[in-house]
Amino acid sequence: MKRALVLSIAFLLSTTAVQAQAKDPLAPLRGYLARVLPRCPGGVITVEPLNAPVKNFNVYSVTLRSNDQYCGMQKYALHSPVTQQVLIGSVVELPSNGKPANIRIAEEAGRLMKKELTVTVAPFPLPDGLKAVTMNRATPYGRFAMSGFIDASETILIVGWRGNLKTDPTETLRQMLKTETAARRGKKDSKIEIIELSDFQCPTCAHAHEKVEPIIKKGLGNISYVRIDLPLFEHHQWAIPAALGARAIQRVAPAKYWTYVDYVFKNQEAIGKQSFDKVIQDFAEDNDIDWAAIKPIYTSKEERQALLDQVSRAYSAGIVSTPTFIVNGQVMGFGPSGEFTMEAIKAAIGTPAKKK
Repeated sequence: MKRALVLSIAFLLSTTAVQAQAKDPLAPLRGYLARVLPRCPGGVITVEPLNAPVKNFNVYSVTLRSNDQYCGMQKYALHSPVTQQVLIGSVVELPSNGKPANIRIAEEAGRLMKKELTVTVAPFPLPDGLKAVTMNRATPYGRFAMSGFIDASETILIVGWRGNLKTDPTETLRQMLKTETAARRGKKDSKIEIIELSDFQCPTCAHAHEKVEPIIKKGLGNISYVRIDLPLFEHHQWAIPAALGARAIQRVAPAKYWTYVDYVFKNQEAIGKQSFDKVIQDFAEDNDIDWAAIKPIYTSKEERQALLDQVSRAYSAGIVSTPTFIVNGQVMGFGPSGEFTMEAIKAAIGTPAKKK
C-alpha cells in the first residue's frame, strides 16, 4: 500500500512538472540562464523570443536587471530544441559578400572591437552545424585568443558561453575555467566551493580581499576555496607580471602562495612605484624561496601564454570584470561595496548573516 502511495505521489509530481512546463515552455531555459548569469541584488531575468534566422536554433533576447547598476546586462541566447545545446553571449551578424567565413569574421568582429584579428574556423562541425571559431589578436604580452561559434549558414557569429540544457552549468563552468589546476585551500572535496577570480592590481580586488579573507579563514575546515588570476592587462600594467609571480610561487613554494596573495593586495600602492621584477625577487628572498627556481617560470613565454589563455577562458565564460566570486557554481555580482557577495559567502559557509 505504501509503495502504491509513493508511486502515486511521484506520478502526480511528474505530471505537475510537465503541466507547468506546458504552461511556460521557456521554464527550463529560464532556470538554466538563472544559473549561468550573475546573481545580482534584486536581479530579474527576462527572456523574449526573437524572429531571427539562425539555422537549427531558437533565438532569445535575455536581459538581466538589478538594483546594482554594475550588475545588469543584455545578452542573446541560442537554444537548439533538438540537442538542447545552449549558447549565451554577444551576437554579430556577418555580411554576405562572398568572402570566406574567416575573412568576414576578421573584418566585422575586428571593426567592432577596433582590433586587427586573425581568424581560424574549425573544419569540422559541432552538433547543430556549429563551427568553433578562434579569433587571435596581438598584445604586448603575446597572442590573445577569443573563442566563438558560427551557425550552419555561416551568417551569425556568437561569442560567449556554450553548454547544454541537460548538463549542470556548474560543471560546464568548472571545465571552462579549469579549476582543477588552480590554487586551492581548505577541504578539497567539500560540497561548498567558492571560486575567486581577481586581478592583483585591481583596487576593488584588494578591498574585497581585505573583507572576504577573514570570512574564508574561519570556514576553511568546511569549504574548498579556489583562486584564479584574471589580470585585466589592457588596463593594469603590472597585473600580468604579478599573476606570473603567483604561478611561479604556486609551482615552487605552494605553502607561500597565499602569503604572496596577501602581500600583493596589501601593498598595491608601493608596488606600483617600482619594477615588479624587483618586487617578486625581494619577496622570494625575504620568504626563503629559491629565486633561481622562480625566475625561469616567472619569465617564461610559455607561462605567459598559458596565463593569457586562462584570461580568454574566463571571458568565454562571461567573466570579464574583477573581482568575481562564484559561490557553489553561481556567479555573483560584486558591486561597488561587495556586501551582496559577502552575505552569499557567509550563507554558503554557514556564518550568520548580517542583521538588517
